[in-house]
Amino acid sequence: MNDENIHIGTLLKQFFGYWKIYVPIGIICLIAAICFLMVTSKEYEFTARMQLINDKQGMMSELKMLKSSGIGSLLGGSGSGISVEDEVIVLTSRTNMTEAILQTGYQVETRQRNGIKNVLLYGKDNPIIFLFPEQFLDTISESIKMKITLSDNKIRSIQVQSKLFKTVKLQEQALPSRISLPIGNILISPNTDIKNSEKQTITCQITPLQQVYEDLYEDVYAGAQETVSDIILLSFDNENKQRGCDFLNALMAVFNQYSRNVKVREANLNAKFVRERLDTITTELAYLEQKIETYKKQNNIPEPTLYAKAAITGYQELESTILETEARLKMLDYVVDYMKNPENEYASIPAVEGIGEKLIALYNQLVLDRQRLLLSSEKGNLEAINKKSHTFNNQLSALPTQEREYIEMKRQQKIKETVYLFLMQKLQEKELVNSPDEQTGRVIDAAYCSAKPIYPRKIIVLAIAFAMTCFLSLTVICLKLFIFTKE
Repeated sequence: MNDENIHIGTLLKQFFGYWKIYVPIGIICLIAAICFLMVTSKEYEFTARMQLINDKQGMMSELKMLKSSGIGSLLGGSGSGISVEDEVIVLTSRTNMTEAILQTGYQVETRQRNGIKNVLLYGKDNPIIFLFPEQFLDTISESIKMKITLSDNKIRSIQVQSKLFKTVKLQEQALPSRISLPIGNILISPNTDIKNSEKQTITCQITPLQQVYEDLYEDVYAGAQETVSDIILLSFDNENKQRGCDFLNALMAVFNQYSRNVKVREANLNAKFVRERLDTITTELAYLEQKIETYKKQNNIPEPTLYAKAAITGYQELESTILETEARLKMLDYVVDYMKNPENEYASIPAVEGIGEKLIALYNQLVLDRQRLLLSSEKGNLEAINKKSHTFNNQLSALPTQEREYIEMKRQQKIKETVYLFLMQKLQEKELVNSPDEQTGRVIDAAYCSAKPIYPRKIIVLAIAFAMTCFLSLTVICLKLFIFTKE
């Protein structure tokens, strides 16, 4: 009777007997792991943090106190908070990332052999500096590879390869040297910070801008530090410490500059609109003041007496409401007239209330505000105000006609003065938009590098080597036992 049980001990003994198989395989895998660690360049993790700043945290906060008043909300209401998700999209947009790439020269990688490693040279470690024609880096469609041999401040030989043109080879070029290519000229200058007369060979690769952007877009992480937070965390991996820090810092600087440029453009649009309205209201106010002065002289109006009588009727509180309502309607009429002007048919709508609001949302809000204000301000719908002012009107009707006319002119003067002050504050806000510290993001942590490399990890590489040793050893032994033995 055959014994069909599997004896583990016997099998292990048989496997251990094949040490001549798994020991060489283990040695080969270990050597391969060591070679991989020696050849592969170390990569570090780079981290940066920035805090989003809303309007209330900027310099313009003191001038934006009108947001809480009726006049301050006439063109869009109170300011809304900053959306971290939206700002992250702007931060990692192609416009901003490509600008940071161009500023840091991220498209150009220069490498030199150091033992068996191909080390990335950057900044002060790079013996040469490349100068490209305008629009050269952001228009090339294929990579350009160069192999340059240097010694004694000269280019001994250079070979330039690309799918865009035939290979170009040059000999004995003094530095700085202008390399003429079918797609443009490249100037190669020596780095004066490096004094090295020994012969050295370096390789350079110039990658198309779109390809670099797509690679970085996948590698760079940008998101909120916490679930509910206005702090953006940035991180990505790179093998050169200085290059990684420079890129993240450049990306944050470009984001702030982009946001500031947007604010300045909108502020200039608003300022143009405000100045036009300001000229109109200034003329009207000057005319009205002259009219009041003439009226007072002709009719000998005792102003303090009139306003004492008006104050007794409790008109001051009601007057504030009327001033606010009519000033809001006046400003809305200005904006509507601006939009109805054929010259502004395709022009942007001025966001007078604040800086950075979306124009479409502003337009819709203007329509809704105007409808709401008209409903609450037309003669047939001012019942609430009329009830409060009924007593005052009865008292006022007892005054002489000249005094009533004079009070009405003074009320119109106050309305125009309120609008005038509001427009002046808008101009002051426009000037403060250009201030250096008016930015979207405050840098909390400038880019910094991890203390230890995150790739390659020695433990992981050795673990993979051990796993491969076991797998290959078992495979070979099984083949020997169950296939070749049967044959």
